[in-house]
Amino acid sequence: MSLAKLIDPDTIAIVGVSTRKAAFQVGGRAIFDHLRLHGYDRRIDLVTREKAVIDGVETITSLSELSHVPDCVVVSVPADDVYATVEEALGLGVRAFMVITGGFSESGEEGATKQARLAALVRRHGAAMLGPNTTGFVNLGRRVAMSSTSRITASLPRPGVVGLVVQSGALGSALMEEAERAGIGLSHVISTGNEAATGVADFVQFLTDDPATRAIALYVEGIRESSRLLAAARSAHAAGKPVVLYKAGRSEAGRRTAAGHTGALMGARGAYEAAVRQLGWVDVAAIEDLLPVAQYVATAGVTRSLGILTVSGGYGGCVADALESSGAVTLPSPAEATVARMRSDIPAFLSTRNPVDIAGTPFRRPEGFATCLDAFADDPAFDGIAVANTPIIPPWAEAVADAMLAAGRRTGKPISLVSPSDIFNGAQLGRLRQEGVPVFTRIDTFVAAVAGAATVDAARRAPSRLLREGRTGSEAPRLDGAPIPLSEAASKKVLKDRGLAFPREAFVPGADPAALLLAAREVGYPVTLKGMAAGVVHKSELGLVAVALPDAAALQARLATMLQSVETHALTLEGFLLAETVRPQAEVILGLGLDPEFGPTLTFGAGGIYTEIMRDVAVRLLPLDREEVAAMIRSCRISALLEGARGLPALDMEALIDLTIAVADLAPGLGEDFAGLELNPVGVGRAGEGAWILDATVFRMGALS
Repeated sequence: MSLAKLIDPDTIAIVGVSTRKAAFQVGGRAIFDHLRLHGYDRRIDLVTREKAVIDGVETITSLSELSHVPDCVVVSVPADDVYATVEEALGLGVRAFMVITGGFSESGEEGATKQARLAALVRRHGAAMLGPNTTGFVNLGRRVAMSSTSRITASLPRPGVVGLVVQSGALGSALMEEAERAGIGLSHVISTGNEAATGVADFVQFLTDDPATRAIALYVEGIRESSRLLAAARSAHAAGKPVVLYKAGRSEAGRRTAAGHTGALMGARGAYEAAVRQLGWVDVAAIEDLLPVAQYVATAGVTRSLGILTVSGGYGGCVADALESSGAVTLPSPAEATVARMRSDIPAFLSTRNPVDIAGTPFRRPEGFATCLDAFADDPAFDGIAVANTPIIPPWAEAVADAMLAAGRRTGKPISLVSPSDIFNGAQLGRLRQEGVPVFTRIDTFVAAVAGAATVDAARRAPSRLLREGRTGSEAPRLDGAPIPLSEAASKKVLKDRGLAFPREAFVPGADPAALLLAAREVGYPVTLKGMAAGVVHKSELGLVAVALPDAAALQARLATMLQSVETHALTLEGFLLAETVRPQAEVILGLGLDPEFGPTLTFGAGGIYTEIMRDVAVRLLPLDREEVAAMIRSCRISALLEGARGLPALDMEALIDLTIAVADLAPGLGEDFAGLELNPVGVGRAGEGAWILDATVFRMGALS
């Protein structure tokens, strides 16, 4: 499937065009008007119910009347007529479609059935189809405004290097408005609609191959085919094209991974954030940051150390605070030679630490600001410069713009302006934007851009292993219902059958004291006793766990206490588990989950009583190799304890890594009804002693049987 004829067609046929002139055009007529308005000078054919002439174009009543095969057919007919229209066009040899008609999967079960039938038809012929239910796209460089959105009845953003793909047509309009306001150049704006046959992954791959595009910006509401998107992301990474995205539903609940502690720790966005981290994507927290950050990472280069020059100590301090909090860059002080070059233009009482407050003094002479900025730009301590200004009188703003343009050309360093003065200094900010200088009116957007560039640089210097050839994400099952926990005994049996090892233990059904005493002698004192009750995962909270019971008397006493708890809480007792008592020096948690978008995930963190207190957790998509597992463990704060912090003995990291890999390797074989796995705690001994699974819960979908 090639998208070239869809995105840059030489001939277009629009099926379903209103012959009536209206102040507000919609559907196929809006697309025709927008194409003509914005300079599309190639062939357009119009198909209407009855022959007519629309703005000088004589219409036809059927695609079969054409003497040629159009590159792309735009379909704007009622939903019930879309299939027949596409089928006819496919029969003529058309292989690219844009279906703007709604009434498909977004409208309910009947619409979803129509969409599935349409998608199967298109795929069978190897065709591309944008939509249905899409507002279309704009190819800025080639002036193909094939969009029905009313936003483009006015003007288009200028052509540029950021390719934008959105899963919302209306939001695409808002982002075009933002691009034009901020002077951000776009190569394409593509609204994917329902993605029946051609989706986000296809357009990421298209933009990766597009020579006009240097960065890809995504607004994503749901990831439908994660393996294809991950493959496209690998291609973008290999091509040196960063991906910046905003993911909607940041508080979305109900993920498959929300089973037990690991699901709660991971949260609704855990797998998505793992994918972002492993792929080197730039995730923005605010939709307003999407395009400015994409523009910055595409054009400004990386900045590891930044110098801040400001006319306001207060505002410069705000910029410095935000940058330091991000951890994205260092803010070294300028060299003595730099300060010496600036000294004649700034008062002695002003600070010459970073940020350097120059106030208004340099503007007393024509070249004063330029002298200060040149000194800063020449300082080898700074990879980049930020000029942080509050609103200043227009002549000063002109001097700032002149100096920034000259210093940027001379040194090649990225020099950005951070200034909340889009009204008072609007002309000067507009001039800088037109010249390609990064201009930010919000501090947090600037910080997001600098941090994004650091993320892209880190990914390029140390490519994520998820991007290696042959690594693809697994498509997750779509299971209904809530996860149901198996008992610890049943869970451990599932895991033992799949090769995991546990300390010595025995399960005794019911509450027979004699059988328990016999089992305890076989396991060996001191023994750990756990009560198993239906549906109870966190047993210690109900008094159903007793560790290191030294003898039979202690065992009998705790048994009586546990039976009382079972009665008090009206639990259904299944039996008791007796286990060998081990002496871990630290406790961690391991978990497997299934994310609806990205498939199998692995969670690691501080375990035992610290699981929810510390919330010290790392999440990764599977599969992982040994080096990745080790890095995952070391990314958590508890790794300092595992590796022997403050003179404590080092613990058995090798055994822990071995166990974590063994758990991760279980993911493909736990069955279609598998919904999650939690091992908490996992005990870790001193170096050479080992690591032990002390508790386990397997979650299944549906009935426990």
